[in-house]
Formats: sequence, C-alpha cells, structure tokens
Amino acid sequence: MINLLSAATAVPKNVFKTTELVASVMHKLSPELINTISNLGVDQRYSTLENYPDFLRGKPRMSTSSTTQLGVAATKRCIKEWGGDPNRIGLLVAATNTPDQMLPCLASEIMGKTHGLLSRSLRTVSMQAQGCSVLLKSIEVAQWYLVANPEKLAIVVMSESHTPYVAPLLRDEYFGYREIVRLKRENRIDGERFEQQRLDTTFVIQSMLFGDGAVALLVGTEEGKPAFGPISHLTNDQPNDMNLLTMVSNSSHPFLQGRPQYFMKPSVPNRGAHYAVTTVKNVLQHPDSPVSDIGDVDDCLIHTGSKKILDGVCSQLALHPESRKVHNSYKVLEQYGNLSSASTGFMLAEKNEWCGPTMVVGFGVGFTASAGIMNFN
Repeated sequence: MINLLSAATAVPKNVFKTTELVASVMHKLSPELINTISNLGVDQRYSTLENYPDFLRGKPRMSTSSTTQLGVAATKRCIKEWGGDPNRIGLLVAATNTPDQMLPCLASEIMGKTHGLLSRSLRTVSMQAQGCSVLLKSIEVAQWYLVANPEKLAIVVMSESHTPYVAPLLRDEYFGYREIVRLKRENRIDGERFEQQRLDTTFVIQSMLFGDGAVALLVGTEEGKPAFGPISHLTNDQPNDMNLLTMVSNSSHPFLQGRPQYFMKPSVPNRGAHYAVTTVKNVLQHPDSPVSDIGDVDDCLIHTGSKKILDGVCSQLALHPESRKVHNSYKVLEQYGNLSSASTGFMLAEKNEWCGPTMVVGFGVGFTASAGIMNFN
C-alpha cells in the first residue's frame, strides 16, 4: 500500500455560472434544452478562457492559462503544502485528456517549468488520452515504482482544460433530445438531420458540463496517512463499449480549426453506472479490502460524469443522492463541473476528515472504469 501525503488543486482565475452561460445563448436554446442544462448538476465551472460566453457565441478564444500551467501550479502547491525535501521525489506521473500540444507530453512540460524544484533525474510517465478513470491507474504506476524504491516519493498530476475544446454554438436553434425524437416521429426531419441535431444538442450539453482544473497528489510509503488499498479495473465489458466516448484528432467543425473534438453516445449514463458498480463490487470482494459492504464505507467519491450518471451509480449501489457518503461527489460537480481525470482528485484534496474507509470510483473513455478503497494503515 502507498500513502497520500499531500494533495492540492489549481483552477483558472475565470469562473462562470451556468445561468450566465445559458443567458448568453438563450435565444438559441429551446425551453426543454434549458431544462436539461439546469439538471446537469453544474452551478459553475472554471475556464482557461476569460471570454468563455463570447467564445460560445463564436468569438475567438482568449486564454489566460493552459493545461500545463494548471498542472505546474498544482504540483508546486502540493509540494509546498507537504513541506518536505523535493529531492525525495523520484517519479512524476502526469495525465491529461486535453493537452496543450501533442508533443512533448504533459510530464515533460511540467518538468520544463519546475527547474529548481523537481530533480532533473527523476522518472517521468505521461498518461495522455486515458479518460476519466486514469487517476487510480496512475496511483498504481506510482505504487510499482515505490515498491522498488521505498525511500522515494512519487507525485501524480491530473490536469485538464476542457473549455477550449468545446464547439461554439453557431446554429440558430438547438433542441432537447426528446424534441428531436418527436420531430423525427412526425416526419419533420429525416434521418441525417436527426443525427446532426442530436450531435448539436450534445455539443450544447458539453459546453455547460465540463470545467478546467488540475490536482496533484504526493504519495509515499509513510505510516499515519490515508493509504490506497485494493484497486479494481474493468475495460470494454462489451465490444461496442469502446466507442461510447470518442475524440477525433481533427474536427470538421469550422470554428475549431482542426482541433480535436469529443463525442458522447446517449447510453453513456447507463453503461457508466454499470462499470462503476462492477468495479466497486470487485473491490469490496477483495480479500485485502477493510470492508465488504458499501454501507460500511464512510465516503464514496464518484467521478462527476453528470448528475444523471451520479444518480444512476447511487441507485445501483443503494446510496441516497442526499446522503453524506456521496456529498463530495455532487459538490465537486456543482462547483467545478466535469473535470474528467481530475474530478476524484479534487474530492481527495478537499477531504478534511478521514473517519473510515473511502471508495474512489472513476469511469470514462475506453470504455473503462477503476475503483479503489482508501483507509488508514
């Protein structure tokens, strides 16, 4: 087992309320779609774009920070709050789904901006395009290193800047999913138009769902700190699940100018809940788990896919959405939006009390999920 010694987050200076974003494009959105947005569970999000509402209306993006800058800020803050000798850190694992550029990868970029802090001889691992469940996979990589080097420490960084990847809302009108189905049933749109409008609706939801931020976790083998216990993974339970979430390398959207673009299938909430529940049950059945029933877990930190996904996971785990066990999951979704790889890391960084075992659950692109238990040694 490895212990969590320190955790810190970093967010851009720009924060936007969902009501503000909706108001900026309200004339384009149907009442049903506005209602869907209000039910995402996101009250606000931070953005690397200082003009995010204008960007959604078609203005050029104006960035004040980036994925790399957020990752560097979280790294520096994490080490400062720990207060020890940075030379003890022998491994940097950095993950992102939204890199500033294809190469060099995030770990190298963080190293380039931490001269005088991190040793030039430490190992680096970049885990890019690994989806929303990569945090626990990164912890396992750190664990393998620390088994061979128990006197060393490792730092794990998750950094995301989603909002620059969002497609601007350039059409005159956007409808809710049920409205589009009704239009097709009434033969008012053909099959091709139906698929395009579904995609347009997805773009609107993505623009209101995702946020930007970074988290850094310092881990080592020291007693008296929360320890990561057994971890379970599940990938492509069904062959077609691989395409539930995808990102093309060069978007055909005229305003994205060839940047990557993210796509999400309607079945993601149901499949995401299935993956989360399956991995949680596998962890609880592990002989090294301190608990065998989710009712005995003090906290359940679930990836902030959306309120609908959180509700689905809670329902299948027999957890009430209003219960204290899942409060931090809904809180992070509300305050930061969907942070993909960084979401459960934010929950860990904001967790002040450890009264018992904690379950950490992530799921996303792959399609894959990871769940792990945390407890005091």
